[in-house]
Amino acid sequence: MLIAVEGADKAGKHTQVVNMVDYLNVAHSIPTETLDFPQYKSYWGMFIKDYLNGKFGDNTRTLPAEYTMLPYALDRAAHMPQIKKWVQANKWVVFDRYTYSNAYSIAKLPREQWNDKINHLEEMEFNQMGIIRPDYNIYLYLPAEISYKMRHEGLKAYQNGKPDIHENDFKLLEDVADVYKTLAARDPKHWTVVNEMKPDGTRMNPNEVFAQIRLILDGMISRTK
Repeated sequence: MLIAVEGADKAGKHTQVVNMVDYLNVAHSIPTETLDFPQYKSYWGMFIKDYLNGKFGDNTRTLPAEYTMLPYALDRAAHMPQIKKWVQANKWVVFDRYTYSNAYSIAKLPREQWNDKINHLEEMEFNQMGIIRPDYNIYLYLPAEISYKMRHEGLKAYQNGKPDIHENDFKLLEDVADVYKTLAARDPKHWTVVNEMKPDGTRMNPNEVFAQIRLILDGMISRTK
């Protein structure tokens, strides 16, 4: 099984990926590997790092979506030999972002173009590049207001001490959430939206979020037996 964990910045994807790998490996003795995208130290990841740090301009909408999708896709394609080895060894793989993280490129466009660009993304990665389609996608939903307020926290090495151009674009963060919801609605058999917000408007803690993810994993495990 290839499982992609998707979501906005600060949604806690890394924490939940670690929880998932531990749960599968330890609690269920399912050999599981993990990989996060983009790989910023890889050849294509260096292009992505420059783009996110504003080397090609700090306006996220100046470059066509097809072009900003491309280095992310090429980064995944470059790591496909390793992923295929894991699959051939009957291992599960949990990704911290995968193909549909290109929602950021799609979200820059008018809403009426989203479905066409989703189709372009899937054609490019799955059919043209041979990237393996994920068996399941888990979208961790966090309101854009929270992601934006937290943009200065937990900065990664590539960011050089400041938020990247995606994190600084509040409207983009809002639209990304809607693109992910569109993706989930298009293919509900292979997507689950995990809403991190409680009915009272407070955010779930990581253990509460994982309790929902664990139910998803248990369903997958049951279906593969």
